[in-house]
Amino acid sequence: MTDPTEPVSTVVSPELQKLLQLFSSLPAVTFPDLDPVSLQTDVARVKERHLELLHIEAQLMAVRAALEEEQESLLKKGHRLHAYLAVYAESDEALGAKVEAIALPRVKRAASTVKQVEVQLSAEGEAAPAPKKRGRPRKTSTNEGLFGEPAAAEMPT
Repeated sequence: MTDPTEPVSTVVSPELQKLLQLFSSLPAVTFPDLDPVSLQTDVARVKERHLELLHIEAQLMAVRAALEEEQESLLKKGHRLHAYLAVYAESDEALGAKVEAIALPRVKRAASTVKQVEVQLSAEGEAAPAPKKRGRPRKTSTNEGLFGEPAAAEMPT
C-alpha cells in the first residue's frame, strides 16, 4: 500500500527527476518521440494516478474498517447465541454436545477503537487522554508494622 504521507514529488524517482531536468535544460537537443513538454505531461499524469491511488486506498481502508466492524458485531451476536443455546441444550445431551463442539473465535477488544480515537485527537492538536493505569494501587508507606504496632525502625531500643 502506498504511504499517504508521501509527497507527490517523490512519486517520480529523484534520479528520473534529475534526468528530466537535465534534458529540459538542453533546448537544442531533440530526440524522436521525446521532448520536454511531453515528458512533463507524462509526469503530471503519473502524479494524477498517484493521487487517484491514494484516494482509492483511503476508500478501501474505510470499507475494510466497516467490514471488520460488521464482522465483530456479528461475532458478538454469535457469542450470545452460543450462550443461549448452551442453556437451552442443558436438557438435551445430543444438542449440548453439538453446541460444545462449536468454538467461536474471541471478540476483539475495543482498545483498537480507543487508540484510533486517541490518534484522531492527537492529529487535531488536542491532548490525547492518558491511558488508565492497570493493577492494584500501591500501598502507601505507613509507620505501622504488623497488627498496628510501630514499625521496627521506629521502635525504641
